[in-house]
Amino acid sequence: MRPFVRTALVVGLVGLTGCGASRSTAPSPFEGGGSGGSSIESPIRIDVQNLNFNDITVWAIRQGQRIRLGRVTGKTDETFRTPWNPAFPISVVIDVTGGRSCRTASVGVDPEAVVWVTVPSNVGTQPCQIGRR
Repeated sequence: MRPFVRTALVVGLVGLTGCGASRSTAPSPFEGGGSGGSSIESPIRIDVQNLNFNDITVWAIRQGQRIRLGRVTGKTDETFRTPWNPAFPISVVIDVTGGRSCRTASVGVDPEAVVWVTVPSNVGTQPCQIGRR
């Protein structure tokens, strides 16, 4: 029984040592510095004009992922900034509080781009608009 316990302990310690060594030599693709992730993001500005009386929640869409930008009170304008990789186009989803939602078309962005979004007074019968300045 003792040789088995000793062998298991040695194997466990070697395994832990190996894990620690590989962590310092191989970067994680989820940390932005590895070969799997892209760290070429620069901030873009998104100007939202809410012509609706209701408050809205604004979401940026990148490759199917929803990124919450924030809320805009009814009949006001708001500016958001978010890091963005220019390799991916942007589209926006607008959720109206107590109402419908809409999705804009996709537009390409450049580093330091300015994107504008207009939410109509009657979401559902009029489209949400997006453009680039």
